[in-house]
Amino acid sequence: INAAFEQVTPLVAAAYEVLSTIKNIAILLAAIQILTVVLLTLILVSLLGLLYTLNPDLETERKQLVTPVMRWLAGWIYEFGETGKWFLRGLLGLVLAGSGIFLWQGSLAGSRAPGAIREGEEDERSDEKRDKPEQSDKASSGSPDRH
Repeated sequence: INAAFEQVTPLVAAAYEVLSTIKNIAILLAAIQILTVVLLTLILVSLLGLLYTLNPDLETERKQLVTPVMRWLAGWIYEFGETGKWFLRGLLGLVLAGSGIFLWQGSLAGSRAPGAIREGEEDERSDEKRDKPEQSDKASSGSPDRH
């Protein structure tokens, strides 16, 4: 029974890592879907504004819809332009740093086996072998394994 548990334990640990990775991918896909919806909404609003601006038959709609929005946007840019510029620069820096970290972690993917021991970390299994030397002697005595 102990030998069976020793064989199954690494499989369970690997399955846990796979489930954790799948959870992270699902969260990333949800964020991408939200961003896609926001961008598609902005594109739709921009195209409608462009249609109202360029179509001469929609002059009254342009005066009622597009002109006030453009005035508000221009006023907002004049009022908060400098702060917005620094905010966008900081945001760009954070996005670039995050992308660099993401790419660096991606380049390390698969460079070590799941459950492998990192440098400087001690293996818990080696501690158990040192604590129980009689079990390791029995395993190496040549007795046949029963599965």
